[in-house]
Amino acid sequence: MENSRPQLNLAELTQLRWLLGGLLGLLSAWTVFYMEVDALVALTMLTLSVPVFTLYPRLSKLLPKWAHLLAFPFIVTLFAFDWWQGGEALPAMIRLDLMLLGYRCVAPRGRREDLQLILLSLFAVVVTGVFTVSIIFVIQILLFTACSLGLLLAVTISDSRAGDGGEECSGWERCRWRELARRLREVSDWRVVALGVALFGGVVGLTVVLFLAIPRFEISNSLFIDQLTSSKSLTGFTDNVRFGDVTSIQEDTSMAFAVDVAPESVPSEPYWRMLVLDEYTTEGFRMSQVMSQDFITSSERMTSYLGPRRGDFSGGVWTVFYQPGVSRYLPLLGAFTQITFSEPHTLAQNRELHLARLATDPSKVVGYRIEGMDTSGFIPDRDFALRRAGKEPEETWPMHRHNHNTEEMLPPPTFLDLGVSRPEDIARLAGWVEEIGGRREGGADLARRVGTWLQERHFYSLHSSIPPGLGDPLVRWIASSEPGHCELFAGALVVLARAAGVPARLVTGFKGGAWNPLSGGIRVRNSDAHAWCEVWDDAEESWVRVDPTPGAVLIASTLPAAAGSGMANFTEDNSWAARFDGMRIFWYRRVVSFDSSSQVSLLRTSKDVVQSSAVEARDWLEGRVESLVSWLRAPWSWTRYLSFMSALAFAVSSIVLWRRYGRAWWLGWCSRRAGAGRRDPLRVEAARWLVKVEAATAGTETGRSHSALSQVREDLLRLRFGDRQTWPEPMEVFRTAQRELRKAQRDRRYRQA
Repeated sequence: MENSRPQLNLAELTQLRWLLGGLLGLLSAWTVFYMEVDALVALTMLTLSVPVFTLYPRLSKLLPKWAHLLAFPFIVTLFAFDWWQGGEALPAMIRLDLMLLGYRCVAPRGRREDLQLILLSLFAVVVTGVFTVSIIFVIQILLFTACSLGLLLAVTISDSRAGDGGEECSGWERCRWRELARRLREVSDWRVVALGVALFGGVVGLTVVLFLAIPRFEISNSLFIDQLTSSKSLTGFTDNVRFGDVTSIQEDTSMAFAVDVAPESVPSEPYWRMLVLDEYTTEGFRMSQVMSQDFITSSERMTSYLGPRRGDFSGGVWTVFYQPGVSRYLPLLGAFTQITFSEPHTLAQNRELHLARLATDPSKVVGYRIEGMDTSGFIPDRDFALRRAGKEPEETWPMHRHNHNTEEMLPPPTFLDLGVSRPEDIARLAGWVEEIGGRREGGADLARRVGTWLQERHFYSLHSSIPPGLGDPLVRWIASSEPGHCELFAGALVVLARAAGVPARLVTGFKGGAWNPLSGGIRVRNSDAHAWCEVWDDAEESWVRVDPTPGAVLIASTLPAAAGSGMANFTEDNSWAARFDGMRIFWYRRVVSFDSSSQVSLLRTSKDVVQSSAVEARDWLEGRVESLVSWLRAPWSWTRYLSFMSALAFAVSSIVLWRRYGRAWWLGWCSRRAGAGRRDPLRVEAARWLVKVEAATAGTETGRSHSALSQVREDLLRLRFGDRQTWPEPMEVFRTAQRELRKAQRDRRYRQA
């Protein structure tokens, strides 16, 4: 008889539960990396302790009883203090979950504790799923699901064993993991494992099919979890930019946003404007209260908004995938005609500055399409030109400029306030302006001379410092020969231009980018962060982009660039980081942003692919048939006859040799490889022939008296159930069974006739 399959005992099942619980805790805890939550201490302690306790379960027995009694009150106290001190619910809840996960992974566990561990892990995974669209997180979810199902299966089997009362679980903490792995290989029925993997893959595939097939709906209200997060920017692009903030952003090489655009629409120098800062202080530049109040916020969440550039759709279509944590201000090259989001958002626009911002910093990727975007580097402002001429502008948008303290109306910005208080510093600025040549032909001419003068006195360096001393920091830097970064060069030009009576302002955002051949678009990193300035030119009645940083084009060109000329300034990024970013953008574009329009587009594309594939298959089949017919209709020579007969003889001999020797060799090879507890193919083949012999000999006297078939039946029973040492030659038995069955069939037909 065949041996029954071995099974794990209760101690081994408990060891398996302990191992799966530790893996589950680590997988769920590591999902915190996808959220911007300050939980480094708890995560580090959990990452270091859980693997040690998982590999050495006996350490859990060393924890004193009072530690278990005080663990829960201590964790709750830490949670309450954390929430009270930080004032944010969700980060405190995530840190609480990490502490409970860590304790549950290192403390002894029963059935109830294993289920608690699964629930705690599920909370971390669900919360992370709200805030991330990473493709790596999807892989992590699949691993988490497989590990959870394995743990539930182990818990169920061990509970049924313990309920029978036939086994005692003792000494399970003395683990030998290699021995457990060997035992798992022994008890595993790989057919069942393959079936389980196939079912799991089928469920995943069914989920994908349902995702593609179910109609999409727009949900205007976000989940409540999203409302518990902080709205702080991670990179420093806020209304207040201090000296060194942009430089610190440049140290981050992660992707800020990706852009899909036709090559002919790319300008020669893409400057992505995010913030315009007009008020200068000793610490840096910031957006004044007046300019901040000029942002007009939409009354409701919408997907499409009109911009200040009405009716002009030149400039191509730009599709931007904006990463979370950069800023709530959107990167724009200039004025635009229309902006369309992939889902409803609340947008605020500033008509004069040509800026746009969201209500809060996005917690996930924001996709939007811009049409009719101006890429010239000139910002027309007719209202500011009229105010410069002493006339009252016709404001088409309502303005709400008032002082929050006095409720008095505030005057519009003039961009001429120096922000320098010491008379000595003001005198030094006036002296430098006179040295440069003063204001002559306009703002652009002055900016060109000031930029050249600054570049002759200073060189560029990310690692720069302002000399110590009294007075304004920018004035001290201008007076020195110290190197500077982009903020210092741009800030110095703004101050010098204002000292000459020319309006100027600081602009922060991103410059340039790299071409990603995998995603087929522009990828802009945080390291591309930059600061430049805009100077008013009365002749052009617009703000002119000026970049005094050494190595950059100083003044924006007034000549139109040739189509696609900007692509020459982009270098292809074929690094692994670029490939991974391309996969992320593909994941967001095809999965995360899969809406009704994408669904219809996918169905149309699938229909076209199926139809084209069917046409190609039909053409190929018709071509092969025509070739065969042509070959058969061609004159037959002795060479063709010989080739045809040789091919036919080879095919027939191959079939005969396989049935005579090849199949016997294959069954024998598979039988020798079959170990204990596995199906032997020779025994399976003997069972198949036994069924045929039983059917041929049952119910007939001739069958019962047929000695040859009786002998075949005995040999087949020995092959099916007997010891291998008593076996006759298997293939000879099978051939004899086939021969005798044919004889029995002929005898039956003869008697019936």
